[in-house]
Amino acid sequence: MRFNRFGKSFQMAVDNGRDLEEVLRLDEALWAATSAPANVFFCDPLFIQHLDVEGKGRVTSADLKQAIRWFLLQLPDRDSITPEFDGNLPLDAIAKDTETGQALRNSALYILKELEVADAKTISLAQIRTFLSTVQARALNGDGVLSMKSAGDREDIKNLITHVVTATGGSQDLDGSIGMGDKELKDFLAAIPLYLEWLDRGAIPAGQDKTEIMPLGANTPALAALLKTNASRVEQFFQLSRLLQFDSRLQSKALAPDTRVAEFDPANQSEVEAYANSLPLAPPSPEAAIPLDPMQINPVFRVWWHDVTEKIILPLLGPGLTAITQNEWNAVKATFAPYEAYLASKKGNIVEKLPPDILRSYLNSPELFDDVQKLLAADKAVADTLTAAKAVEKLLLFRTYLLRFANNFVNFSELYGDKGNAMFESGSMVIDGRWFHVSLQVDNVAAHQALAKSSLMFIMYVEVQKSATEKISVVVPVTTGSRGNLVVGKRGVFFDLKGVDYDAKIVQVIENPVCIREALIAPFARLWGIVESKIEAWSGAAEKGLQQTFTKAITPGAAPAPPPAPVKTADGKMNSGAFLGASVAVAALGSALAFITKTVASMSALQIWITVICAILAVVFPISLMAAIKLSRQDLSALLEGCGWAINLRMRLDAKLRMQFTNFGVYPKDAEGTPKRHWLKATLISLAIIVLISLASYGYNHHRKAKKAEKLRQEQLQQEMAKEKAAADKAAAPEAAAPPAETPAPAAPAPAPAP
Repeated sequence: MRFNRFGKSFQMAVDNGRDLEEVLRLDEALWAATSAPANVFFCDPLFIQHLDVEGKGRVTSADLKQAIRWFLLQLPDRDSITPEFDGNLPLDAIAKDTETGQALRNSALYILKELEVADAKTISLAQIRTFLSTVQARALNGDGVLSMKSAGDREDIKNLITHVVTATGGSQDLDGSIGMGDKELKDFLAAIPLYLEWLDRGAIPAGQDKTEIMPLGANTPALAALLKTNASRVEQFFQLSRLLQFDSRLQSKALAPDTRVAEFDPANQSEVEAYANSLPLAPPSPEAAIPLDPMQINPVFRVWWHDVTEKIILPLLGPGLTAITQNEWNAVKATFAPYEAYLASKKGNIVEKLPPDILRSYLNSPELFDDVQKLLAADKAVADTLTAAKAVEKLLLFRTYLLRFANNFVNFSELYGDKGNAMFESGSMVIDGRWFHVSLQVDNVAAHQALAKSSLMFIMYVEVQKSATEKISVVVPVTTGSRGNLVVGKRGVFFDLKGVDYDAKIVQVIENPVCIREALIAPFARLWGIVESKIEAWSGAAEKGLQQTFTKAITPGAAPAPPPAPVKTADGKMNSGAFLGASVAVAALGSALAFITKTVASMSALQIWITVICAILAVVFPISLMAAIKLSRQDLSALLEGCGWAINLRMRLDAKLRMQFTNFGVYPKDAEGTPKRHWLKATLISLAIIVLISLASYGYNHHRKAKKAEKLRQEQLQQEMAKEKAAADKAAAPEAAAPPAETPAPAAPAPAPAP
């Protein structure tokens, strides 16, 4: 087991089959990821389905371990499992001493034989899928469904399929048609005798016109349905009548209230129908008897009541009846009770849509069903072949993608690699003169932002127009350069993993410094923003005041604005505190400036430079330190976590990765007229200016000292010359002059001039 450093983290290297075997004993805490959404990986969808066997929509470390175990069991030669795979799997590489391995080899040989491959030593994914598509186009395609194509020229089987589909709804065949499966056939055959037996119980024997179940003969089903049509209205009438017997006040409320009648519009057809349907079958009465005269019945139910009276009530209760009571109505319903019980006992009703004679014919056709069973068995054999073929397909998919998937899950070597894209990347984007090579598809931008903010990176959310009706959102980190013109609304072009380009537009950004320079100027930029906003506020207020003054000045008859009233204190005297405060402030600023000027004048050039450099460092160093710390804490894992990943790593970025994920366009080496980089030239010029300023300062300081020394020397010479002249004048004076009483002591010699 070997670990490599990717970015600023150490991750296990997975380069071959032996490394895959080591993954099985690697602590999950050392995996790059332990869970990820199944839909973020751009590869063959069937491969992801084989990993996510439970269909939970996520791939976990347990899923990957299970896949590795099965894969290594089928390919025992670990050293042959490398990233270099041309898509052709040697049959000899498949395990020979296991039942599963032998089944895979036999299936592969069968497929190659069906495809008439001469050299049957290797098999590819393309060959397997060609075979599967060929089989699925056959009449017996292994899907467990017999379609019309499966029946061939057997009209009796076609008729059976039609009847089974009519009764059960059938199942869809791979060719898109609706056919008959084994379950549908069994349900159909099981329902036939049950339905026929139930049907026979309700039949009227020859020579009889009615039975207990059919009290009104063959018309019993129709009359029972007629009676049930509005039977609830009859029950409602009797209920209202019983309430009326208990409370006579119900009489005025049994029909519609007066207020509703007043609001009723007879000219409106919909209101007429709604009003009539809201009324009872007949006006309730204490006698609780429904008149048989249709003209005394609600017009909505008049025709129905006439048919019930003529076809059911009078034949059962006798002619001459003018009204029907609750007991008589119950007697009518009781007449149909055996028939209602018969209906409730119906079985096998899925086949009731078919004529009974057709159903009886199927009970006497054992040969037909034997032939159908043979077809189903043949189709099942094809299904077994397809199952084995799909197992070989799974093995080829794992050989193609499993090692690569581990380098996108156990470690992120593909993401950190400088060639190609990782399996979970969406593509690359060109915008603002730069390439952005890392992009991740986002389903919910708002939810993603909540986690992405902790990355401390400058992040763009980009809307990619895949088609006129399809849009996707991707998140793109900015890792080098500066924010530039990366603002909402900026357009660019997005290239997917196949190189197809699409229109792209920035829809949201999360702003953070991209480089040290931006991090250094960020505090000053914020400070300048505050100052700028204040200046704009002051400027706006001044402009507004000027406009008001100008408007008053040009308005005829407008009185001039009175001057501001002086501020007075409580004792009525003028308050000069504001003027005094301003004077003090000006004096303080002047004193400070004088002190600084005097201090600088007394300093040497070297002291001035050291002071300036120290002042700059005192300001810049803490800001630089915080900027460097903040940039070093930028974490790409927050972007993946926002997409639904479970990440173990802190995905810090070094300088190489920053330039790899985001870079500027490169001009061809032999191109002419391209802009050149002047940073070296600018640096040299800046250094030269600094040196010249330093030399000029040194020369000026040396000249100032020399001039001062010369001035002191001249003053000393003048003093000496004055002394010599005084001595000469004294010597030339008359000797006869008497000396003074006391000769003064000679003056002390002048001090030596300062160097």
